[in-house]
Amino acid sequence: MVTVYFDPHPALAELVETICVMEHEFKLGDLLSPIYSFVPAHTRFLCFYLEDPIKGKKGTGVFEQRARSMIIGPQTIPVTLDVGKKYSNVVVMFKPCGLYRLLSIPLHEILDQDFDGYLMLGKEINLVVERLMNSHLAADRNTIVQDYLLQKLIRTKPAMPIDRAMDQLVGAKGNTPMDLLASKAYLSVRQFERQSLERIGTSPKLFARIVRFSESYKYKQRNSATTWTEIAHRYGYYDQMHLIRDFRHFAGANPSTMGEEEILHSVRYNSLEP
Repeated sequence: MVTVYFDPHPALAELVETICVMEHEFKLGDLLSPIYSFVPAHTRFLCFYLEDPIKGKKGTGVFEQRARSMIIGPQTIPVTLDVGKKYSNVVVMFKPCGLYRLLSIPLHEILDQDFDGYLMLGKEINLVVERLMNSHLAADRNTIVQDYLLQKLIRTKPAMPIDRAMDQLVGAKGNTPMDLLASKAYLSVRQFERQSLERIGTSPKLFARIVRFSESYKYKQRNSATTWTEIAHRYGYYDQMHLIRDFRHFAGANPSTMGEEEILHSVRYNSLEP
């Protein structure tokens, strides 16, 4: 799988964490599987699927085809994707409050949901998809998406202190007291929780759990020989059982399923995030 990451334009840096361009063609005998488990993460997503249609399902449901452009709301449960035989994807990874500022929609209203980009962003997003499908270089696709986002800046919601506080929570890997974060946002704890629901889509405590889980999940991907006990200590869990409970909740499986062979041979453990 070829994955290229691009830094956002300086004017987009408050909104966007990175732009990711991914390409892979699954062939007979390929060690990777096209079935990908998308687990909750602190980023929010705008995705463009440019080759085979993407299908997704939650839990034991049936796979349903997704649109060429998709807005992914805040996720608290895993989603299984079938990415097809020829996978070509451009993903905008927004910072915690970035998607809210772009859409001007309270994110708790789209919690654990995804939507056709046309319904959320209008017909201009279809023009972006067309341009992306007619371009085949990662750098060109990055330019197309960033140009589109730069044009949207004039209509985005202004930054608030809570945005910086949430970025700091991500930087601390989810381990910051809520009252300290509220003070950094110049809000009471109650105001902080209310604004978090609007701008993040979840309560601050749940978001902190998601950050800590996703960071520990990614660390295991990159350091498959590290024990879960070591990871639990590294990321501030009380003990290994505390980590296991979060893993079951957010990944829908036990950590024991994430062995070295699984990490090596399955695209579902190839994180979207750098």
